[in-house]
Amino acid sequence: MVALRPRPITSHADAIAFVLEQRGIAHERIVTAQVWPAAVNYYAYGPSVYPYSAAVSVTLPGGDVVPGSLECADDRRRCRVTIARLAIDREPIPDISATRPLPWMVWMQRLAEIVPVAR
Repeated sequence: MVALRPRPITSHADAIAFVLEQRGIAHERIVTAQVWPAAVNYYAYGPSVYPYSAAVSVTLPGGDVVPGSLECADDRRRCRVTIARLAIDREPIPDISATRPLPWMVWMQRLAEIVPVAR
């Protein structure tokens, strides 16, 4: 039953991975990081003045790192990702869930990903 449950979106990397998987783009790693001064402005003045923004780095299977950017209405909702080299331009990504999965659910999800399902 856990294998049938959709993977929870708990980070920007999860949300970006969802978009990449929908487009059939293989990837090994996704890293997001806020850069100065965007981080300072967002936390000092709030989302009504400065949107949340972050740099994105996607590592492809060959080891090539593709840069991109992320912009959100706040830090968890109404986000859009741009990765020009992958032909992704201001693509909406899923909102990040406010609830975290229980540790045993994370463990079961990981187990379901590595153990093949008998068909």
